[in-house]
Amino acid sequence: MKGAVEKQLDTSAARPGVPDRQVLNAADRLMLVAHGALREAGHGGFQCQSHVWLEGRLDVVKLQSALRRLAGAYPVVTSRIVEPPGRQPPYWRFRSDSRPQLCEIDLASDDPEEVRCYGARLDESPLDHDRSDPMSFHLLHRPSGRDVLILAYGHVLMDGKAPEFALCEVDRLYHLSDDEAPAWGAGASTVDEMAAHLARFDRRRRIRSALRVVASHLCWPITAVTLVPPEMREWQWTPFRFRVRPFDEAKTIIVRDRVKRLCGFANLTPAVLASAFRIISRLSPHRQSDRTAFRADLPLNLRPPGKAEPIFRNFMSFIQLSARRDEIANGDDAVRLLNGQMRDQIRRGIDLGNLQMMTFMAPRARALKQHIMNRMKNQPFTLGFGFLGPVAAGLERFCGAGVEAFHSFNTALSPPGITLQANLYQDRLNLILTYIGADAVRDATADALLAGMEEDMLG
Repeated sequence: MKGAVEKQLDTSAARPGVPDRQVLNAADRLMLVAHGALREAGHGGFQCQSHVWLEGRLDVVKLQSALRRLAGAYPVVTSRIVEPPGRQPPYWRFRSDSRPQLCEIDLASDDPEEVRCYGARLDESPLDHDRSDPMSFHLLHRPSGRDVLILAYGHVLMDGKAPEFALCEVDRLYHLSDDEAPAWGAGASTVDEMAAHLARFDRRRRIRSALRVVASHLCWPITAVTLVPPEMREWQWTPFRFRVRPFDEAKTIIVRDRVKRLCGFANLTPAVLASAFRIISRLSPHRQSDRTAFRADLPLNLRPPGKAEPIFRNFMSFIQLSARRDEIANGDDAVRLLNGQMRDQIRRGIDLGNLQMMTFMAPRARALKQHIMNRMKNQPFTLGFGFLGPVAAGLERFCGAGVEAFHSFNTALSPPGITLQANLYQDRLNLILTYIGADAVRDATADALLAGMEEDMLG
């Protein structure tokens, strides 16, 4: 291990008119409460990672310079959380003398498992936003001469889609000359994009949508099936494990054509989640009946197509998808069911209602924490889930090197024990799994889940 590669930022120039903080929006605050609840329980916190598998070596000096420019243009990436007393909103406090963090690691072999074990250890390490940077970079040198860059970050800083845009920005800054470097704070966010997004909708429509969300919670609690043995009700958060199941282009085309045939368009979300529900039902140690429930939240990226901003914010809402075991007995029927639920919930404004409820609950951190803890303990979902869609254009190359693969991992907690994400990189589907190993979810079970999903999705 070569240690951290750091360089002091230039702080000698005056910065008139540049803000010294970034106030958290409603979704950021939701993630902050969730992160705090996990940390209080002993979990490492709400941490995520993106892994960029490169075809060659990166120029470390130039990468270091690009990260220094990133921290200068977007000082939030090396900031600290401040939570003022009372009803004042929490914010990221900028540190003008901060240093971008880059760690270099020499790996002993080219085995992909070595990379994923390193990433798993990162997730197990505590992240405290009042003492640590919310983002770090780790450059892993494989003996073959091909590097892997890991971008590790706290979910309080940004949502699961944003790292793609952050890495595109690192790549842009990598190719700039010193004369072209952006001014300090040039990218600092002073606008609450989420509040602006909400303001686009009529107030009565927002209230009606929020009431629909409230009504959906006023029902008899249903415990969803998971892969975790029913006797393991106490939380467990180690050991972390990562798995990836890549589809080649031919298999991805088969899945896409199937979804088009069933749904009329090629959003793969319902097919991925339907197969996850079906294979979890097959592998779960829980007793099941036809009325057994399967449930997951589905995050929705709020950025318009082709737009990257905001990068260092959570800019998302979510809907809830569910099914009974008798409704997923047939794979095609399960895809149609979840596709219909997605379209119906968006038509009814459930995503807007959840956004409005986040805004309402954000200043009420204590009540929000209690709600999150109750849901996590008493009504765990079948799995954490996210479909990230096509990876942002431009990441076919990164900092002068070709890119072989791009994988984004979320955190996990048992129960439910697993978090599944999926993306499309260069027209190839990737199933990306984070899970809590040992007795919660065994390695063989995780492998069987991904293999079973591939077989099920290919029909």
